[in-house]
Amino acid sequence: MRGTASGGRMLWETLGEIPDRRGKKGRQYPLCSVLVLTLAAMLAGANDLRAIFRSGRRLPKEALYLLGIRRAPCHAMYHYFFKALDVAAVEQLLGAWARGAAPPGHVAIDGKRLRGSAAAGHDGSAGVHLLAAFASRLGAVIGQLRVAPETNEITAALALLKSLPLDGTIITGDAEFCQRAICRVIRDGSSYYLFTVKANQPALMAYLAVAFGDAFPPGVGQGAGRHAAAAGLGNPAA
Repeated sequence: MRGTASGGRMLWETLGEIPDRRGKKGRQYPLCSVLVLTLAAMLAGANDLRAIFRSGRRLPKEALYLLGIRRAPCHAMYHYFFKALDVAAVEQLLGAWARGAAPPGHVAIDGKRLRGSAAAGHDGSAGVHLLAAFASRLGAVIGQLRVAPETNEITAALALLKSLPLDGTIITGDAEFCQRAICRVIRDGSSYYLFTVKANQPALMAYLAVAFGDAFPPGVGQGAGRHAAAAGLGNPAA
């Protein structure tokens, strides 16, 4: 857990920059220690607070001492800890740490609903919807935003892309992101984009047909043209 990115920053140091929003009485366990315990448990297959708690209890005292704690936290501690955790700060700092390992290269943006979030809320909401930027070269999410219920992925994508160092990267996504504003942000960041164009944008498809001539649309005859007729590529020099 004390691995370093190529920039030399330790993960432990990065976690230490996360603001601690707990009250004084709730800081019996250092924030870094709890986060490392949690990450280790999740890497070992834990997928809920009870499993994380049990994983911590199984650690030997020597391992706990290395993390600066004398005994493993109780189950209730994890509940209050994550309730107070500044999630946005965690996402921002860990994304920056991952980006320090190497240039992102190809970055795929996509939105997904957080599994189990709708049922957990018990309030009839649609659940938590997240938009993430995944760098395939790094094998890590380098940026993530929660999509507010009153907005959409397009609005969130604009904010997410503006927060990332785009220079020289290739941004890919589905047809929803094939928007002028998104392409403009990518081009202004000296990067490239590759988005699917569907038949719900007939004018754009017509322009592509003129630009690519006989090579358009790709996949015709194999059924692909019915769903995703063409792909658009943009670059800073165009």
